[in-house]
Amino acid sequence: MTPINPSGLWKKRLGDWVINPYVGCEHGCYHCYCPAMPGVKFNNNGHKQRDWGKYLLPKIGIVGALRDQLRKFTPEKAKTTEWGDGWVLMSFLTDCYTPSEAKHKLTRQCLQLLLEAGHRVRLQTRSVLVERDFDLLAAHRGQVLLGTSLPYMDDALARALEPRAAAPSRRLKMMQKAHDLGLNLYVAVAPFMPFHGEQTMEEVLRVVEPLDPREIFCEVLNPKGDNIAMMAEALSAFPEYARTMTDYTLESWAKFTWQVLSIGLAKNSRF
Repeated sequence: MTPINPSGLWKKRLGDWVINPYVGCEHGCYHCYCPAMPGVKFNNNGHKQRDWGKYLLPKIGIVGALRDQLRKFTPEKAKTTEWGDGWVLMSFLTDCYTPSEAKHKLTRQCLQLLLEAGHRVRLQTRSVLVERDFDLLAAHRGQVLLGTSLPYMDDALARALEPRAAAPSRRLKMMQKAHDLGLNLYVAVAPFMPFHGEQTMEEVLRVVEPLDPREIFCEVLNPKGDNIAMMAEALSAFPEYARTMTDYTLESWAKFTWQVLSIGLAKNSRF
């Protein structure tokens, strides 16, 4: 097992390297494209995309393997990528603070090893379980960038689409606690929904401005496998949104339109 692997996410400025302590994620977000990605599909014991949120496979032995890897994988070597900043992302194909992390503690153990070795770590989570590790993050605040996804601030909509993730309002409180500790933060307005527009974006920007985030970025909804159909089914309490999702397919996806909208909103914001 090689815990830290090169990441193509440097193209998004998210990380040169990535470490995923788990296969699967218990949050079960219907919009998530990760279960359709090869890193999950070929390592999840045959689970289907619609099983997302119902299984979690801890990577047994990852802590020991990481300890061995770090003997040679130094922060200096981590900076030899095309981007060159050397950030290690936790995580991409799973939420590193999926609920069972409270029991397994693989993320905490890996995080401690990485930080004590001097690596720069970018944490990405929809969970407030990260608050448990604020002691580690505060002790290494210069090496840490903590972020969460806030595609909207509607808790009821989030409960439909992200059934076992923390509500957006609770994520915002977690980020406020992190800000009070002096941690460097970022916010992902992701995924930006096809049924949302400028008003939703402005609401998110308004509530996160007091956090002084180092970065804010927007990423549009990524159609992969069954996620669009799953979202349409989950939005029974939001028929106006469900109708939009029914027409939202790979063939009709106006990618350029959403790029222009995102860029325009970013230019018009105060950040």
